[in-house]
Amino acid sequence: MLAACGGLQIKPPPMAFYDLGAGNARVLRPALAPSRVEVNTRPWLALSAMQYRLLWQDPDRRRAYAESRWASQPAEMLALVLERSLGSGTGGLRCRLQMELDEFVQVFPSAGQSQVELLARIGLIPPRSDVPIAHREFRIVEAAPTADAAGGVAGFRRASERLATEVAEWITRLDQAPGEGLNGPTRCGA
Repeated sequence: MLAACGGLQIKPPPMAFYDLGAGNARVLRPALAPSRVEVNTRPWLALSAMQYRLLWQDPDRRRAYAESRWASQPAEMLALVLERSLGSGTGGLRCRLQMELDEFVQVFPSAGQSQVELLARIGLIPPRSDVPIAHREFRIVEAAPTADAAGGVAGFRRASERLATEVAEWITRLDQAPGEGLNGPTRCGA
């Protein structure tokens, strides 16, 4: 009887691959679009694993969904969203946008509730230097509509679009600050 059961094969569900989409419509004036977007990341985020934390059980432990993956590394997907949303490479600023991605994780405060956290440090780097003319930290927290991988994806899509919008607003404020604006000779225009 046991030998008969050994012939049964239970197929695991197929692996699900997710992305962040291509980003929203352009959210920045073409004149202020960075020349390019560079995204660097922490080693633990240089994977396609969809990572999460169970805050109520073991908040220091980073876990990964077994049957869900990102289509690419989070940094690469965020770069695409920022490039499309900010209009990167369209002849605006000569400065490049450089981002250090420090966190990209879904967290569960309880078994039935989750949110996503995205933490990034962003700088505007002039064409002939590696010293930013301005930098800022962005922390985006978005509720996930469901406490599972698909809910995390929806939360990260909203978080990435919100990041692009907040970065565009930041660049616009930098350009409006007293002085010559971002395209001036001592800033991005040099």
